Amino acid sequence: MFTSGAPGAATGPARLVAAHARVFAETSPTALDPALRPFLADLVRPYGNALREDLLEEGVGHSFGEMAEAMLPSIVGPDEPVDLLVLAFAMHDLRLGRATACYLSDRCSGRPMAFAVCDQGSGAAFTALRLTEAYLGSGECSRALVFIVEQSALHYELQEPAPVPDRHTAVALRLEQEGRRLGLRQHTGVDAQRVPGLLRSSLAGNDAPVIASARLAEVAPGVATVVADAGQPYTGIWWELAQGGHEGPVVLADYEPAHGLLCISTVDQLTLARPAPAVA
Repeated sequence: MFTSGAPGAATGPARLVAAHARVFAETSPTALDPALRPFLADLVRPYGNALREDLLEEGVGHSFGEMAEAMLPSIVGPDEPVDLLVLAFAMHDLRLGRATACYLSDRCSGRPMAFAVCDQGSGAAFTALRLTEAYLGSGECSRALVFIVEQSALHYELQEPAPVPDRHTAVALRLEQEGRRLGLRQHTGVDAQRVPGLLRSSLAGNDAPVIASARLAEVAPGVATVVADAGQPYTGIWWELAQGGHEGPVVLADYEPAHGLLCISTVDQLTLARPAPAVA
C-alpha cells in the first residue's frame, strides 16, 4: 500500500504547458457490462431512485478511464515520466467500483502518484489544479497531469434536478515547474447574490478575456467574454481553453451553486492544436 501526505513548503508556481480536449461519440464496452445493473440497483435502492432501463438496455455511457487513457499519448510521451496524476469529475464514472486514477497511473509513463477529486461539482477541476500546484510548487514533483472528465449517461432518475452533460468529454492538462504561470483562487460559502460583486472585485485591474461557464454568466451577466457550452457543465470552460485562439492571459471562471464555490484561474493562453474530432 502506498500512502502520501501533504506536499512540502512551496518553492515556486505550477505552470500550465499543454491542454487537449476530446469528445468521445462512441459508447464504452463498460456500458454493456452485465454487472452494471445490479451494482446501480444496490447503489440507488436506499434513496428510492428508479433505474433508467432504457439506457441500460441500449448500453449508453462511457468510462472515464477509457477516455483519459486514450488521451495520454496526446499529452505526454512515453519517455516523459509523470510524477502526479489527478482525475477531476462531478458525475460518477460509468465504471463503478474501480479506482480509476490508480488505473490510469498504471498506464502512464512514470506510474505517478494518483488520486481523484469529486463531490464538488464544477469546482472539482479547480481543486485538482490547486492541489497539483501545491505539489509542483513544493519541488517534490516536476510534471503532473490533470484530467477533467464528464460522461452523459445517468442510469437512474434524480429526485432533484442536476446538470447532465450532452456529450462524453475529456480535457487533459499538463503542468510542470517550467512553463506558463497558473494563478488560482477559490472562494467558498458564496451565494448567488454575492457572485457578481466578488467576481468583479477579483478581476479588478485584470483586462484579460474571461471564459465563464453558463452558470456563472447567468448570475453575473456582462462579465464573460466567452460563455462555455451549457451542455458541457463540467468541462466546458476547459474545452474553450484547449481550443486556444486568444493572445496573452485568459481568465477561467466558474460558479458551483450547490457548494457555494466561486473559482477563478488566470493562465497565459497557449498555442495549442485544435481539439481532436469526435471519435465515431
